[in-house]
Amino acid sequence: MNRRFSPGVTVLQRLDAALFLTLSAGLALATVLGAFEPGAPRWLAWGLCWVLALAVGLEARHRSGPSGSSRPHHDLEGPVLWMVTALVVCRIFASAAPELAAVCFGTAGWLFATTAARVRLTVLAVAVGVELGHLIAGRGTLGVFSLHLALYAAACLSFSRLGSFQRWMVERAQAQARAAAEADVRGRAVDFGMHTRQAEVLPQLPSLGEPMTGPTVGRSMLDFVDQSIALSLDGLRRALGLNTAAVLWHNRDLAELHLRGLSTVQPDAVQRGPFAPGIGVPATVVRGEVREMQVAPVRAGYSGLPYYGDAVEVGSLLATAIPHRLGVGEGERDEGVDGVLCVDRARAERFTDDEREAVRVCARKIALDVACGRTLKQVEVDRGTMGRFVAVLRELNGVLGVEPVAQAATHAVKSLFKVDLVAVSLLEGDLLRVAHADGLGAERFQGLQFTPDEGLTGQAVRLNLVLPSGGDYKGVQPVFTASDRLADLRSLLVLPLVRVAVEATEAPEVIGALTVGAREAGLFPPAQQRVLELVATTLGVKLELARSHERIRELATQDGLTGLATRRVFDERIEAMVQRAERLGGRIGLILSDIDHFKKLNDTYGHPFGDVVLRQVAQVAKRAVRKVDLAARYGGEEFVVLLDDASEEGAVLLAERIRRDVEALRFDHDGTEVTVTLSLGVSAYPQDAKTAPALTDAADQALYRAKHGGRNRTVAHGRSDG
Repeated sequence: MNRRFSPGVTVLQRLDAALFLTLSAGLALATVLGAFEPGAPRWLAWGLCWVLALAVGLEARHRSGPSGSSRPHHDLEGPVLWMVTALVVCRIFASAAPELAAVCFGTAGWLFATTAARVRLTVLAVAVGVELGHLIAGRGTLGVFSLHLALYAAACLSFSRLGSFQRWMVERAQAQARAAAEADVRGRAVDFGMHTRQAEVLPQLPSLGEPMTGPTVGRSMLDFVDQSIALSLDGLRRALGLNTAAVLWHNRDLAELHLRGLSTVQPDAVQRGPFAPGIGVPATVVRGEVREMQVAPVRAGYSGLPYYGDAVEVGSLLATAIPHRLGVGEGERDEGVDGVLCVDRARAERFTDDEREAVRVCARKIALDVACGRTLKQVEVDRGTMGRFVAVLRELNGVLGVEPVAQAATHAVKSLFKVDLVAVSLLEGDLLRVAHADGLGAERFQGLQFTPDEGLTGQAVRLNLVLPSGGDYKGVQPVFTASDRLADLRSLLVLPLVRVAVEATEAPEVIGALTVGAREAGLFPPAQQRVLELVATTLGVKLELARSHERIRELATQDGLTGLATRRVFDERIEAMVQRAERLGGRIGLILSDIDHFKKLNDTYGHPFGDVVLRQVAQVAKRAVRKVDLAARYGGEEFVVLLDDASEEGAVLLAERIRRDVEALRFDHDGTEVTVTLSLGVSAYPQDAKTAPALTDAADQALYRAKHGGRNRTVAHGRSDG
């Protein structure tokens, strides 16, 4: 039985799933067919109206019920039904109240601005479809149809703009509220000594894994201090029967007092400040003239408590200093005044000794909580300092070479600290050169050379001192050259880069400087300077290692006596050139030369003179080749020249020029003029040989023929004569 009726059940289930869409489509079609026109049967119009009302009621019931959102077409059913309802109402009253057509435009615009793309397109399709049906049925003109389309578009655009404007207003109000809250948090952190300007831009440390999430220690401690002050004041007020207990805190330059804690029975009478520090009872305590001040009885109209806006009747008041505490525990000590704890009450009696001691204890408790917060904040700063230092080490350890190390150092410092200019200068002979700069004016400073006597950077290198003292900069003193006065900077540190001494008795050697600047003033307090000094020390060590690495590389690739490439470099280059020439069909020329009678020269004039000859002959070969070619010392008094894309004729011409230039050299040995000559052998790829060893061997055979043919000549392998 179930199988027999399953198709019917399936159809009913599908109809129920799209019930409201089906009803909406039917009512829209009835509207187009004229069911609500004046000439249509009234029973039909009333019946359809009852169906419409029932559909709206059922849809509203489903939408408000717990299972409404689980329907397959939940997002479409309501908007489409509401649009059809508006179209039906407008059509019913089309002749009596044509202005009701605005309901259709308004409904379409509202749905367009508040629904998803799929829904808004379906709603507009229904509205335009019904309007088009009326046009086809002859109930309207093309002009009216076009006007209605324009009104639909205008309504959709207007509602969208209105919605965007409302969202913008809400978001703007939320952003302003967040900014005000952040400003209040920052102000409290500054007052309580838990604010670190560099930490504001370091929510996470690069290269140290996942970013930090959740509130920081400083923020948690700030919330703790706020709650502790509030509880302490509330307990004190209730215990002593006070009207108000308030904490007034001052910033370090005594510019103003801030209300940082309050417990009162008359909150409407209290002003939030900030207050001028020279007004009333708190001023005397803040200035350190007295640690405690009591007024009892208080005369009528007394204005010694700045947080009372209007004249509030006060019987007696007491103001106690909140000390500035350094450290927590046995090493703690009071140093100055951070704020004032003010209490007042309606009774005119003087505060007893026990009551005054209770107020003092509360003030000390507040001071201790703030000192604890400062200590934990410093722990967090120190932790961040170590993390930043590790990040810098990782950045520097990932590169080799002087220029890459300088570039990595500027990138690391600029990304880890709130600075606008970072530059690494290296001492090269008597001059300093900016190896790399990043930030403000970097293009102008890159590669700049200057003497150590011109600016702060040179003086820091010459004196091995961190300059300027304290990191404050007014834009007056030159930084690099005498004309580099960076007027935009207000904080500057130049830290010498020192090569660490290998021997205990060896004096440290300054090899350069790290220059760090920022537009913001006071950005390099002692703790920040210590971090940068650690970076500079590490950078100095890394630069010295990079220089050593480059020197080792030069020794492996450059002949120490002649400055030409080594035999090893020649062997690698000729293999690569032959492979490329074989692949691309290119040409290679090879010249192998030998200084004639060089052993006799050494025996006659000595080896130092022979070294001079080798260097001069090497310079002739070096000057003769192009950048794409290679001149190398092959061994002893033999030199080799490797020519890229050169024919045998071209190689012979170059060999002859080298031979003539060497023959023209004149050497002086104790007043005696000495000359030398070269014998040269030439081979060419591919006609003489097709492998690197064979090409070298062919040039060697040609050189042998040149030497046995009378020396001071050039012989090509492919020719029968010299």
